[in-house]
Amino acid sequence: MINMTCELHEAQELQELQQKVAEKDEQDEPRAERRLRLVKQVSKVLIVTLAYVALGASITWPSPAVSSIEKDNSTLVGTEIVLTAAEKDMTGSLMYLGSLFGAWIGGWVVSKIGRRLSLQLLGLPFITGWIISGLASNTAVLLIGRLIHGISSGCLTIAGYAYIVELSDTNIRGMMATLPTLGIVLGNLYTVAIGYTLPWHYLCFVGAIPAVVFAAASFILPKSPSYLVIQGRRQEALSLLKDLRGNHVNIEAEVTQLEHMNSSSSSGWKGLLNKETLRRITVVVTTFFLSQMCGNFVMMIYTARIMQNTGAPMDPDAITAIAGVLRVAGTLAAVFLLDRLGRRYCLLVSHAINAFCMIILGTYIHLAEAATPDDDTFSKLSWVPMVCVMVSLFFCDIGVHPIPFIISSEYFPTNIRAQASSVCFSGGTIIIFVVLQLYSPLLTLLTQPGLYWLYGCTSVVGVFFALFVIIETKGKSVG
Repeated sequence: MINMTCELHEAQELQELQQKVAEKDEQDEPRAERRLRLVKQVSKVLIVTLAYVALGASITWPSPAVSSIEKDNSTLVGTEIVLTAAEKDMTGSLMYLGSLFGAWIGGWVVSKIGRRLSLQLLGLPFITGWIISGLASNTAVLLIGRLIHGISSGCLTIAGYAYIVELSDTNIRGMMATLPTLGIVLGNLYTVAIGYTLPWHYLCFVGAIPAVVFAAASFILPKSPSYLVIQGRRQEALSLLKDLRGNHVNIEAEVTQLEHMNSSSSSGWKGLLNKETLRRITVVVTTFFLSQMCGNFVMMIYTARIMQNTGAPMDPDAITAIAGVLRVAGTLAAVFLLDRLGRRYCLLVSHAINAFCMIILGTYIHLAEAATPDDDTFSKLSWVPMVCVMVSLFFCDIGVHPIPFIISSEYFPTNIRAQASSVCFSGGTIIIFVVLQLYSPLLTLLTQPGLYWLYGCTSVVGVFFALFVIIETKGKSVG
């Protein structure tokens, strides 16, 4: 225990010294070279973001596809598909079930063959899933396609975040790690925008376009420098880092720090048994729990349903479209705020505003339900639920939604990052699935006001958790 404490103290001192050196080097760097350095990194992360666009397109496919099948259930091979209520739900839930398996597969594959090769191989199952779904002759084949997409999404979450965290400069890592969330939101909008004009089977082939583009573009991605270091390929890592960081960054110090941070702990799955690692896994999984129990995913996925229940004055589908645009805006805000405010304060502000919105929403519905029939006060205030949900969605995308995924990679050094991330993401996926399944039972048990108050109270806990427990990674090397 004493040796571990000394090692952590030495690593912290080394990191602080190298951070000061890096800051001085960046001050001496000409603006033109700095822009070129950032453009190189951003362009590579945007290629990875294409994979998340493909993931986002797959997530929202059931919404327009199920409506299309109800209108015309004929397939491209001359048969007909009839979906039961349970099978309709499975077109969505199989994504989450598959992602559980995908996370564990990804944790093993990413650590064995590397981040870049894992990403390059992922284009194939995404495309295969779309082809299988588009050419499906019966329900079973259609659902197999959805399961393949789920497994692919789990692998992508592990490989993509690890690659982005390891590739990016520390002072822009938060911005870079938010781009996958933006990709998912844009993928959601992509499918919804074209989904109500195309039959479900043609939508599958159009939905495959982002995956095809990513599969082609992924071959120009460089290897992860951090992964090269832990594989003992020091000179290759130095050469790559020189290209990524430019001439005004001390890449020798960066590689030395990477070697030091990955030499003091066991690698692979055994490394997860370290006391500090277990503590960090607990923090990340708890962050996932608070982020889902505050109503984040419920508001995203059941937007139209919630608006109908609260008596919003606009068409629920129109509100869903507006919510999608606001989610893009919220994610863009996160891109610029995460490296300025830090993970802790973005999460804190996000939870605080969500708590306010959920408590106001619950109180409004409680008072509206208790009002007398001749009281028209609440009919004049029918915009309140819509505003509460919209504001909640916007601010959740600044902190509550992206930060659990970001810190699940940032909290762990390269030699255990893939394995630790797979454990954290698996826990988060189970929590998401349970929260979504509990929505209707909790709505019946607690009533609408009670459920929204529960979400609000969870976010109040989230505020204190962010303030006192979250480990800030802004501007710090994560090994």
